[in-house]
Amino acid sequence: MMSDINNMNVNRIKQAVILVLLAGFISGCSSISALDEIVKDSSQKYQKATVLPPLDVPPDLSTSRINDEFAEDDDGSTYTEFSESAENPLAAKYNVAPSTKPALIGDGTTRHLAVYGQSDSVWQTMMAFWESKGIDVNRQDQSIGLMDTVSDEDGYAYRTRVEAGDIPNTHKLYISAANFDANEQKNEGKLRELADYMGQLQRKERQQAAAVQKSSGPLAPIVSINAVIVDEASDHQALKVDRDFEQVWRGVGRVIDSKYFVVQDRERDKGVYFVQYLDPFVLAKKADDSMLGKLAFWEDEMDKTPELFYYIKLVNDEADTKIIIKDIDQVRTSSPSARRLLRLIQEELVR
Repeated sequence: MMSDINNMNVNRIKQAVILVLLAGFISGCSSISALDEIVKDSSQKYQKATVLPPLDVPPDLSTSRINDEFAEDDDGSTYTEFSESAENPLAAKYNVAPSTKPALIGDGTTRHLAVYGQSDSVWQTMMAFWESKGIDVNRQDQSIGLMDTVSDEDGYAYRTRVEAGDIPNTHKLYISAANFDANEQKNEGKLRELADYMGQLQRKERQQAAAVQKSSGPLAPIVSINAVIVDEASDHQALKVDRDFEQVWRGVGRVIDSKYFVVQDRERDKGVYFVQYLDPFVLAKKADDSMLGKLAFWEDEMDKTPELFYYIKLVNDEADTKIIIKDIDQVRTSSPSARRLLRLIQEELVR
């Protein structure tokens, strides 16, 4: 009798446990269905989804092509100019500085003076230049851009030719012989004199503008910096900046604090910065990951890659300051990398 009672109690306990579990399962299912109303079940759609094929990279955007162009296209452009060449191909093709100052550009028959201004103003300035030299103009035709002078005291007559520049409001001025007896030295000399003449006029205009700005108070417009790359003897280039030595020294100091440089030394009294220029073109040509990983050991790098080390020299040039580049042996250089260095400094100074 006692055994039957115990069996009945056990059965009741089992039934109670089953009822509790069943109630919990039902409540759980109800909570899941409630959640489904908020977040839809996408499991069926996911199981039916297909995997898309891999994207095809266009041939003109392949990594190898980009690396090849970056490593081999050594045209004297800076990294910024290289990346923008697709939008402005003339920036890398022509050595016309984005500035309003006159700049001597090219060699031989392509040698010319790049100037900024309205065509009428440029033409009148050329007329005034020959007058300042005591040389009369024999004939002129502004519509075709030709101006011939009478013979000077040496019996030599000049021809000035004006062509439209590659960007708006710029012009190319050429000086040659008015006849067949060409003298390249005299032509070059007069072209340089014309550059100096126009530069002096522009300097006076800047000084007058600065005087007006000073008298007008803090609301006067700020005169932007002009920095122009000029060609010099022995195929060298220099950067002429229309600021005094102290201003240019500080400006160059800010430029070389960028990611492209590691400053080795600076001597304010000599106007010299000694830097390692991390030229992206040179580094790309090396294509050596081990070298890139050891750039912290600068002393070793001077022996391994001397072409990355330069002296940036500042020289007083009347009211302007001229910047030239010397190699690791302190010999003036105009290598492609040095030219890119000058143009990078130019870009940063005029910003």
